[in-house]
Amino acid sequence: MPNDTLPMFPHLAAAMSEQGLTRKMLAASLGISVSSLGRRLQGRIDFRWNELFILHSLFPDMPVSLLLQRREN
Repeated sequence: MPNDTLPMFPHLAAAMSEQGLTRKMLAASLGISVSSLGRRLQGRIDFRWNELFILHSLFPDMPVSLLLQRREN
């Protein structure tokens, strides 16, 4: 049984923390609701292409493939 307290995307969580970016702020940047962002962060649905481009613009020093690398169970 996976630990639901750990972030699905630890690199994204770390990058958000380093920039002081909350879920609410990230959701607004992506143009989605906080609940939609939550489903993406839980890995229940995938990020859309336009959201990937926005993630890249928010975190230009980190490849999107690394930001969205899933944690190991």
